[in-house]
This record gives sequence, C-alpha cells and structure tokens, in this order.
Amino acid sequence: MNALISFGKALSDPTRIRILHALLQCELCVCELVDALDVSQSTLSTHLQSLRSSGVVVTVKRQTWIIYDIGESYRDAISAAIERFPVKDTVMVRDRERITNRLKLRIDGCCVIGSRTLKKEKEYTYVNN
Repeated sequence: MNALISFGKALSDPTRIRILHALLQCELCVCELVDALDVSQSTLSTHLQSLRSSGVVVTVKRQTWIIYDIGESYRDAISAAIERFPVKDTVMVRDRERITNRLKLRIDGCCVIGSRTLKKEKEYTYVNN
C-alpha cells in the first residue's frame, strides 16, 4: 500500500506533473529541466527529491551530469494517467516547446551547458480542466 500512496503523492503537485510529462519525452538533466520548465533549480530539486524517494524517478550518472528518467515500472502508469486525464494547459504546451528547443543544444546526445540558456518567459497560470 505504501507504494500506491507514494505514487499518488508523486502525482499530487502541478510541478511534479510537469516534470513527469517532460520525462515522458526523454531523459533529462537538471539543467535541461530548469530551462524547459522555467523554474528555479531549488524548486526543481525539491520536487525531484520527492519523485526519487517514491521511486517514480530514477537517476544515472553520465560524465559530470545526473540524468533523470521515469522508473521503468512507473512509465506505463504515468503515460496512462496523463492520457486518461489530459492536461489542456498552455504551460504544458510551452514546456514541450522549450524541451524541444533545449534538446537542440545537446552535443552527441549530452547536455554540455548549464541552465538558464533559454529566454525567460512571462509567468503562466494553470488552467483547471
């Protein structure tokens, strides 16, 4: 039962949903997530720690970077949840565009620059569906 509760908590925050939605696209480092989601590194780290402690997000070290990905046993459930309850939100559309732009900065498939390389954008608000 604890695993189910942890999974529910992982899905209980808009920022964590945005992180999971981003990671469904591909694995990302903190720099890429900071830029793609346009959040502070401290905010992102807090949410990533919560996702890691629940096992929903896993990490692997590549060179000097820590790469984040959705744990294999959670990927289908997260995909199904997002498919079942689609987020019709300008923030998610913007996140996807920013991820695409940020991934273009990779060299040989790796992040080679720090965060805050994409232009800061105006604040967005969440739309309740």
